Amino acid sequence: MRPSDHPTNDRPSRTDTPDRPVDFEFMGQSEWFEFHCELYDVVAELDLAVSTIGAGAIRLHNGRSLGLLQLAQHCHLRDRNDWHELISAHLCTMTTHLHDIVEPFSAFDLRVRLIPDAPDDRDTLRALGARPFAEGIVQVLAIDVPDAVRCVPALEITELGWDLDEAWASALAQTEVLERPDEIHTIDIGGADIIHVFGDRTFTASMIGVVDQLVAETADIGPDGAIVSIPLRHSVLVHPVGGHDCRVAIAGMIPITRQLFKQGPGSVSPHLYWWRNGELQWIPTFFDGTIQGVEYYPSDELAAVIGNIDD
Repeated sequence: MRPSDHPTNDRPSRTDTPDRPVDFEFMGQSEWFEFHCELYDVVAELDLAVSTIGAGAIRLHNGRSLGLLQLAQHCHLRDRNDWHELISAHLCTMTTHLHDIVEPFSAFDLRVRLIPDAPDDRDTLRALGARPFAEGIVQVLAIDVPDAVRCVPALEITELGWDLDEAWASALAQTEVLERPDEIHTIDIGGADIIHVFGDRTFTASMIGVVDQLVAETADIGPDGAIVSIPLRHSVLVHPVGGHDCRVAIAGMIPITRQLFKQGPGSVSPHLYWWRNGELQWIPTFFDGTIQGVEYYPSDELAAVIGNIDD
């Protein structure tokens, strides 16, 4: 069934596929069209209360908006025959489990999950009780469930009688202490090295606060910290600040980070950050797709640190 095949009563009344947003350019036009066709089919099959299926988001009758970027990234990497089941499972999870307790869990099961602070997802993030983490990133509470990770709404925590701040503290400690990356290796980008921290688990990116401990056997992150990025929930890129190759590393990390974020799946942030003692400071960047078109705008403090190294 195609978008224009659906009746107008209680169904999205689009007569054509919305234009493909910039963030979805990893999909060709035909793939984008097929993705939206499948969305319409699944929405009809599940009888979801949807008002519109727009460019990059589904809006429900209750006012909530569900972003589609992560779902599209997963579909892009999967066989076309898998799309229906994948989309159906995703929409069922997002529309059914947000306010329902699926199965009992303990405070020791809680972890912190990093998610892009995307405008299309603001309603859902607000319902989950998401908290700010860094520029362009929010954090939510989550637990493992069979074959998936479920975000746990703050309301669910309070209804269990738990102190919300204590639950957050417990989740962060358990994430940083109990989670472990699967691989740590060094990438030579020509003139500088970048450390890649990778893990199959969803919470790899959430360990960024203790990245100095994660890479301790590979590199020493001193008092000047490190340049880091979190393009995917499975990947963290790191370059310790301290050598004369810092500018080269930053210039190389900008396009790498943006490309990984764009391709997904599991995108977190296209930005670079200055990491010091577990805190992240955003580094504004610019990239026009060419080697010459890479720019970054460090804070005065970071610029002074890099300048002192160069001197």
